[in-house]
Amino acid sequence: MNTDKHPAPGPTIKKDNGKWTFHVFPDGNEREAGQFETESAARDARVRVLLQWGSNGKKYASVCP
Repeated sequence: MNTDKHPAPGPTIKKDNGKWTFHVFPDGNEREAGQFETESAARDARVRVLLQWGSNGKKYASVCP
């Protein structure tokens, strides 16, 4: 397996506080991508990160998202 590649952004999930988020894995470390008011906003952000991740050779940009 190529260790230069990072796992894809995770699915959107609803947190206990009612906010939505998803996880990213820059440098292989899991990190919450933020807190979004709606599931739609979290999905839109995830799609943008997923597209950037894919076009960057399955790596995250230095600043994400």
